[in-house]
Amino acid sequence: MRVSVLTLFPELIEQVMSASVVGRAWKKNLFDLELVQIRDFAVNTYGKVDDYCYGGGTGMLLMAPPILAAWQEAVRRHGLTAPAADQQAITRWRSDHPECRTFYLSPRGETLTQAGVIQLAEYDHLILLCGHYEGVDQRVLDLIIDGELSIGDYVLTGGEIAACVVMDAVFRLLPGVLPNQDAYEKESHMAGRLEQAQYTRPVSWMGIEPPDVLLSGHEAKIEQWQASRRLAETLRRRPDLLKDFPPEHDEWRGMLEIWTDADDASEL
Repeated sequence: MRVSVLTLFPELIEQVMSASVVGRAWKKNLFDLELVQIRDFAVNTYGKVDDYCYGGGTGMLLMAPPILAAWQEAVRRHGLTAPAADQQAITRWRSDHPECRTFYLSPRGETLTQAGVIQLAEYDHLILLCGHYEGVDQRVLDLIIDGELSIGDYVLTGGEIAACVVMDAVFRLLPGVLPNQDAYEKESHMAGRLEQAQYTRPVSWMGIEPPDVLLSGHEAKIEQWQASRRLAETLRRRPDLLKDFPPEHDEWRGMLEIWTDADDASEL
């Protein structure tokens, strides 16, 4: 998989993505990450990429020509012939290359979910556009963008941090980035459930011990307990998730059995 990021601050993205698990996967070439500096395609020798908004208002808006040129460069770096700067040519190119999709990081975009992350991970080439200042000229968005993504109902100074969030969520699903599929298949938001509480050594800490079942070595009972706790956590914290992922009969039964056996219902 290749991800191209169109940005004014490639150094910010490189610093974030070079760290931890994703950083090690990048060094192993488990994915391709290309950072395209929008300012390289400025409209003059002074590096101008923004201008005042028509209609007034405060702040500056990123201009269409540098964004389009940066997008064309991202396409070329992927080994493809970029379309000419022509509406029909670009529309035709996008129709002929469904494996390549472009998204703009924007607070007005569709909120990112785990289901959306899974879909993004299926593309061969993902291009992310990071806005800045007051945003981006709508005309280039209408021409090259397949969708807008938001990581929450708030506003950042630019799209770079949001792009890093998207990439981190996507890259960890790729083969080889995490040790095995279990590392993410039972996490929060996979299959519409939040992750259950987890424990590690020491067994006793400040007089508090983990549930006995987790120390029993009985795999079937441990799995039942974990599944029931995932459902209980979802019911308590995010019941809205159950609308799209209603509990199965076995989930309800397992949770009720553990509740019945618990000394205190608050254990669930």
